[in-house]
Amino acid sequence: MAEPPKASTASSVGQGSVDEVEQLLTAAEAVLARGGYEQLRVDDVLDEAGLSTRAFYRHFRGKSELFLALFDREAARAGDRLGRKVAAAGTPAEKVEVWVAATLALAYDGRLAARTRVFLVERQVIASEFPDDVIRCVRRQLAPLEEAIAEGRSSGAFPSAEPERDALAIHHLCSGLMTDKLLGTGAMTRDCAVALATRFAVTTLRSDAT
Repeated sequence: MAEPPKASTASSVGQGSVDEVEQLLTAAEAVLARGGYEQLRVDDVLDEAGLSTRAFYRHFRGKSELFLALFDREAARAGDRLGRKVAAAGTPAEKVEVWVAATLALAYDGRLAARTRVFLVERQVIASEFPDDVIRCVRRQLAPLEEAIAEGRSSGAFPSAEPERDALAIHHLCSGLMTDKLLGTGAMTRDCAVALATRFAVTTLRSDAT
């Protein structure tokens, strides 16, 4: 499947079409916030956006593709946010620590947790239908971490690190901690979760083991 429509890259379809996509995505975010993925109905999105059924199907084939576009946009926002925070840190180890703390904040910060719950948990709904697209979205959030690990390998701080593999392992640990928090299945505090994930990440990356 082609990448979900994005206003910044859709110049070939004209500004009117770009505006329609933005209206639909903004409306879908509002509907999603009210009722989650199960309540994300095309008719409700169209009512919210004030657009026709024809307008919707000009851009999306159905509900799951619409949600993928929302996930894509959310991943881009998260990637930009993580990138700014990591870039402001000093050493490679500090950058990894910042990435871990900022990622876990998505579940532990009350202002962000509601949005994160939808996109972290419900992405499994579309993962089987759009596996490559979901992986691409996740990699946007991993990019700042991979760059920090690569910097550490080059400087000798992380002598045997493999940026792509190691970033994915750290991501999986953080995702598990976030899911436990968002679903209420874990009792770990924010400080403990950050300390655990940071210790795992930095200790592993500094190891000489291959």
